[in-house]
Amino acid sequence: MTGSAELPDETAAVGGAGAAVPVRRARRAGLASADFAGEAADGRRRAAGTAAWTAARTAAWTVAGLARACHPGPAAAVTTLVAALVAVAGWGPAGMTLTALAVLTGQLSVGWCNDAVDAARDAAAGRTSKPIVAGLVSARTVRVAAFAALVACVPLSLACGVVAGATHLSAVAAAWVYNLWLKGTAASWAPYAAGFGAVPVFVSAGTSGHALPAWWAVLAAALLGCAAHLANVLPDIETDVATGVRGWPQRLGSARVRVLLPLPLLAASALLVVAPPGPAGPARWLALAGVAACAAAGLVLGRRVPVAPFAAAIGAAGIDVLLLAATPGVVTAG
Repeated sequence: MTGSAELPDETAAVGGAGAAVPVRRARRAGLASADFAGEAADGRRRAAGTAAWTAARTAAWTVAGLARACHPGPAAAVTTLVAALVAVAGWGPAGMTLTALAVLTGQLSVGWCNDAVDAARDAAAGRTSKPIVAGLVSARTVRVAAFAALVACVPLSLACGVVAGATHLSAVAAAWVYNLWLKGTAASWAPYAAGFGAVPVFVSAGTSGHALPAWWAVLAAALLGCAAHLANVLPDIETDVATGVRGWPQRLGSARVRVLLPLPLLAASALLVVAPPGPAGPARWLALAGVAACAAAGLVLGRRVPVAPFAAAIGAAGIDVLLLAATPGVVTAG
């Protein structure tokens, strides 16, 4: 040999043919390490995406559960009727908006409180239509939402005026007392009568004169509250009795409640027709006929359609709100 040989490849460069195996192993190890790092990164991305999807799905379930647990039908109906009444009474757009927010937060707090308190009984009765029992939302979350709505209700109510706000808060308090105590007693009707009876007081307190409402308006509203209680409880009387709830409607039984329900509806409407000063015009008598039609429909359809009596009560209440709004003397004693 006359000179040094060229190094044919990097195997020779690092030590000749004997080093070939370690170099190839190192190269493969490096590639494997890079592949592993890429797979790990992909895994982390997939895990992050899965976690985000799970969190979004859980949040959606929670929102849906809270929406169902607040008793959306009654909450929307009461909020709409009271807001419409104060608008007609001349509170103005700002007053109507505050009223809607105050009443809505109060209704949300009451509905969520009801479902949180009844969670164990609903589970025992197998009421899978209830969002807590269905697993959409936890009882703790519903309980927290109830207190949050109650806290929000206080300043919103007082913003409507001290007297009006105190009146509304007393009605909300009565509903909480129902949920926590009176629901299973013979006096279960009292919070409904007090809450509905407070509506004319609330409306009159927010007007410029702050006058007391007519007595017959308060009594008519209280009778509507009793009717709402009967209609609301009617579909669940049997399961309520089975789980130990013994309120006024449960003590009467389904058959008696179905027959009794039209009476407070008709009595409230009759008061609004005949009690105001002056002769009752055709519009008032037509309204009374409309309430009678609602009551009859609820009575006839109640056996086949469980929600029919409650829907009839809401319809009758809507007619009576129109009567209240159109009748002089509702927001003043004269």
